[in-house]
Amino acid sequence: MFYPLFSLLIGLSLSQSLYNYQSSKVYNATWMSNLDNGIPIREMSIIGSHSSMGTGTGGWAFKTQSNSLMNQMMIGMRALDIRCRHYRNGFSIHDRFVYLNTDLQGVLDTVRSFLSSYPM
Repeated sequence: MFYPLFSLLIGLSLSQSLYNYQSSKVYNATWMSNLDNGIPIREMSIIGSHSSMGTGTGGWAFKTQSNSLMNQMMIGMRALDIRCRHYRNGFSIHDRFVYLNTDLQGVLDTVRSFLSSYPM
C-alpha cells in the first residue's frame, strides 16, 4: 500500500531533488550580542544544524551541509551536531560509518577561532 510513495521518495532522493546544496551568503555572526542577558536559556530558541560536519566527504548521501563549520557559525548557527567516535586514542568525526576527514581537535580549533573573532 505504501510502496508507490516509498518508491517516489527513493527516486527523488536518488535524483537529489529533495536537497538544497546552495551555500548561504547571509551572515549574522553577532546575533546573540543583541539578546538581553537576563533571558534564561530555557526560553530561547537556538538555531543549529544537523550533522554539522556532513559537507559531502563520503559522497552526496552523507552531505547534510553546504557550508563549512565556520560558515555555519557565521550564518548564526549555535547548536552544532558533532558526531565524534573514540578510535585509536583519538576522537574522529563521523557521519554514520563515514570518517569526515577531521577530528575533535579540528572542530574545537574552528569553534575557538570563531569565538575569538566574535566573542559575543
